[in-house]
Amino acid sequence: MNIYFKRSYVLAVLLGATLWSISSCKEEELVFPPQTDQEVVVTETRPTARPTNLTYVSAFNQNVEVHWPALSDRVSKAQIKYKEGAEEKLVEVKKFDEPTLIHLVALKSYDFTVQYFTADGTPSKVTKTALTPRPYEVDYKLDNAEIKAVPGGISIIMPQTSTREISGKLSYTYLGKSFVLDIKGNTKDTVLVSGLDDETKNVTFSVKLEDDKWTRTATLEPQQLLPGMLIYKLVLPTVIPYMEGNDVVLTWANESEEPISIKAQYELNGMKKEALLAENTDADGKLSFDVGGKATAVSYTIASEGGVSAVQNIQVKPLELMDKTVWSAEVSSTEQWEGEANGKAISLIDGDINTYWHSTWSDGEPDYPHWFIIDFAKVELFARFGMIRRHNNSTGGFKTFNVEVSLDKVNWKSVGNDWSFNSADKLAAWQEYGVNATSPKPIKARYVRITMTAPMNSAKSTHLAEFRAFGY
Repeated sequence: MNIYFKRSYVLAVLLGATLWSISSCKEEELVFPPQTDQEVVVTETRPTARPTNLTYVSAFNQNVEVHWPALSDRVSKAQIKYKEGAEEKLVEVKKFDEPTLIHLVALKSYDFTVQYFTADGTPSKVTKTALTPRPYEVDYKLDNAEIKAVPGGISIIMPQTSTREISGKLSYTYLGKSFVLDIKGNTKDTVLVSGLDDETKNVTFSVKLEDDKWTRTATLEPQQLLPGMLIYKLVLPTVIPYMEGNDVVLTWANESEEPISIKAQYELNGMKKEALLAENTDADGKLSFDVGGKATAVSYTIASEGGVSAVQNIQVKPLELMDKTVWSAEVSSTEQWEGEANGKAISLIDGDINTYWHSTWSDGEPDYPHWFIIDFAKVELFARFGMIRRHNNSTGGFKTFNVEVSLDKVNWKSVGNDWSFNSADKLAAWQEYGVNATSPKPIKARYVRITMTAPMNSAKSTHLAEFRAFGY
């Protein structure tokens, strides 16, 4: 009997110890993952659902949000500890189905510790995390606002930071008058100041946002900015008039693709006519109307949101040969031993196909490329050009060339590369080229540069009799 009792007692003790051990392990597992720190997520984005790990959100308004994972019902509370200056702070949490909000005094890195406790006071391991809160919403919105000039005004785009409406005001002064606009931050964060039609006059503006929830005001101090040019003013310099068959054609570039309306007035057979293209958004616009193929006086205006241009009066005529008498020429080199009338730059535009320009051969004979520049003396609507070879030599000269145009002799635009020229044609004849491969549309140019890139044969020097150009 005694032996049986002792054995039973020992078995009971062993069984109790085993159950206690299992119970303790189970409790530790329920309170906190066994023997490991729980994973901690630090983010600036709130979880869309309850997270699987302890999640810190670095929130606006100098806040930190602690989002709790699903915890065992054995967990009765959690303690969050951190320092604010020299003061130890303790936040005790007993409700885990909603985030815990902690407001912080400074924009700096804080060290946080979190520990769970059961009802009987059994603690979990301590989790440590460092993070920095984000600034007040109103400060962040103004500090990160994108301010830029737009056609006829200025635009202020503030980042959306939450779904809470934050009110404010934009005050501005333009041409001696003062205005105030209401702002609905987070509801509509793009503020547009329009109706500023003089792009040469500064607009002075300031912005104030007020967040009543946090009793916080942020101010964008007064700034000055030139408003953007109205669309019609951007389009107007790009208009190119020319004739195609019986029609006058007006073309333009509208990179903004904002709506413009162009209205043209003219006469046909003694009758007043009008052509209108309204609310056009083409990047490359075109308006054409029949004038019987005759030189015609045309008046036109361009309108866009915010205004309309002054009346533009032009004379549109069929394609014609340009007057060379006002031109000048510049060349890469000249040859002095080609006779009194030859070898010089002027020989390219003297109107005589029996004279010619020649690059130097007596001074080292520089190799290709060779070039010449023609100055029309004013900006022309340049559409075509022709070249004719040297009349008394069909074995030299060039085979390929490039064409560029410029308004200022500084900025050049390529018209074509590796175009062919026959320096050996029989008999010598004009060879013609259009500057626009798909239509008779001209380009605005004062200077044209021809660069010869390869010879007809092995000669290093080159020559050319004459150059001519056509325009509108």
